[in-house]
Amino acid sequence: MTFKKFKQFVNYKIDLDKIHRSNDDAYALQVILKLFPEYTYLPFTPFSLNPYTIIHILNDILLNNRKQIVEFGSGISTIVIAQFIKTNKLKTKILSIDNNKDWQSIISQEVEKYNCGMNLTLLHAELVENTRDNYIIDQNKYWYNNEIVETTINSIENIDLVVVDGPSTGTSAYARYPSFLSVQNKLASSYCIFLDDIKRNGEREIIEKWNKTIQGNLQYEKMYATITVGQKFSTKPLSH
Repeated sequence: MTFKKFKQFVNYKIDLDKIHRSNDDAYALQVILKLFPEYTYLPFTPFSLNPYTIIHILNDILLNNRKQIVEFGSGISTIVIAQFIKTNKLKTKILSIDNNKDWQSIISQEVEKYNCGMNLTLLHAELVENTRDNYIIDQNKYWYNNEIVETTINSIENIDLVVVDGPSTGTSAYARYPSFLSVQNKLASSYCIFLDDIKRNGEREIIEKWNKTIQGNLQYEKMYATITVGQKFSTKPLSH
């Protein structure tokens, strides 16, 4: 095979992967919108979790009976999860942490619009300089205000689902590394961690470092990765 043909083949594979992802997200978005009133508009942005990732999270909540979620990075996923909990009459609680107060205010308004915030706690915590040496790798100096986050997390028990899509990696490629350490002592015996943006080198290194400690079932998907601990059902959604 000539280099030109090899390059064409690689480009074809990349384009095919994009088509598959688009199909998966289109299917997932249809599923998500059925949770809401007709003609609902959800403001997805480039920073949002992909629809397919979100329905994987919803599957995990329902099939594995998750009771306590901690989410780093509030967003469209927060609204959808809260509505899903309400629609399915679940007792699941969600703590969603974000450093952007204005953005979290928008999320709060959307949650109020659909009256689905009964089991949701939105926690605002600014990014401040890390005070714990074990939270720092490769100069990731900033993390959510430890005093606020740890006080809140220490008040809950048996966290069985962790969703990590924040903070922004604008401060460091390893900005999300401390999230597992923040919940480590409060995890249930069976749990799942979702880490978004797994195509980035920083996130791949982060989840591999986590799993050296966890020794769980690490699975890479197209845009995210999961670590599962404990005997639970497989929850990966239908893919087209």
